[in-house]
Amino acid sequence: MAFVEIARELWQRKLLVGLVFALALLAGTYASYQISLNPPGVHSRQLSVSAASSQILIDSPQSTLVTGAEAGTLDALATRAKIYGQYLSSLAARAEIAEKVGVPAQTISTSGPFSPQTGQQGYASQPSNERAEELLQEGAQNRLVFTAQEGVPILTVSAQAPTSERAVALASASFATLKDYVRQLRTDGTPVRNGVIVRQLGAPEGGTLGGSNNIILSILAFLLVFGLGCAAILVVPSFVARWRALNRLDQRQTAPGPTPVKPVQDPDEGFEPRLAQDEREAQHATTPLR
Repeated sequence: MAFVEIARELWQRKLLVGLVFALALLAGTYASYQISLNPPGVHSRQLSVSAASSQILIDSPQSTLVTGAEAGTLDALATRAKIYGQYLSSLAARAEIAEKVGVPAQTISTSGPFSPQTGQQGYASQPSNERAEELLQEGAQNRLVFTAQEGVPILTVSAQAPTSERAVALASASFATLKDYVRQLRTDGTPVRNGVIVRQLGAPEGGTLGGSNNIILSILAFLLVFGLGCAAILVVPSFVARWRALNRLDQRQTAPGPTPVKPVQDPDEGFEPRLAQDEREAQHATTPLR
C-alpha cells in the first residue's frame, strides 16, 4: 500500500519527476563523459593509452647467449647497457627516434636509468589510469622509459602512445637508433661495434590500457540523483506543511487573551433607593425638637 501511495503522489507531481529524471540523466552522462559547449561535443573521460615493451641485449662478439661469459664481462656489459639507456633518453636520440616514427620530437617524453624517479618496478606497479594521467600531465603524447637491470646486460624499453601501433613503432625505433649509434661510435679510431653487438630479444609487443567507458559508474550516478530527487519531492512538501502548522500553533499560544467586556450599567438602576433616602433625610430635618 505504501508503494502505491508513493507512486500516486509522484504521478501527481509528474512535472517535477520529469525534471529530476533529466537532471539524473545529465549526471549519469557527466560521470563518464566530458561535455563541452565551445565547441559543442561530448568526450569520454576515460583515458586510453597503448603500451609496448621490448628488451635489448648488449652482447659481445662471442655471444653470451651461446658460450657464456665471465662475471667481469657481464658486469662491464651491464654498465654499458645503463649508459646506452641514458643515451636513448637524450635530446639527440629523441630527435632520431621521432624522425623514424614520423612524429614531432616535442611530443615524446623520455627517461633513462639515471633520470630521477625512474625505475622499472615502480613504473610497472602503476595502474594504467595513473600512467595515462601522468603522461597527459607531462604534455607529451608519447613516452619512452629505458631501464637496465642490475648485473644483467639487458636494456628494457617501455613505450606508451595513443595507439598500440605507434607504441610498437617507438620501441622498434629505439632499438634501431641504438644500433645506429653503436655502429657509428669509435674509441681511439676503433669502431665499438667490433667489441659490442646490440641484439633485440624478440619483436616489441603492444596493447591498449583502459579505454572502456565506466557504464556502472554512469548507472550509479543516475540512480543516486534520481532517488534523491524523488525523495525530495515526497519529503519537502510534507516538511513545509508541517512547519507552517507548527508556526500557526505557536502564534495561537503566544497571542494575548480577549479583554473582558465591562457590563453597561443602567442609568435608572439605584435611583429609587436614593430617592427614598433623600425623603427621609428631609423629614428628619423638618421635625421640631422637643
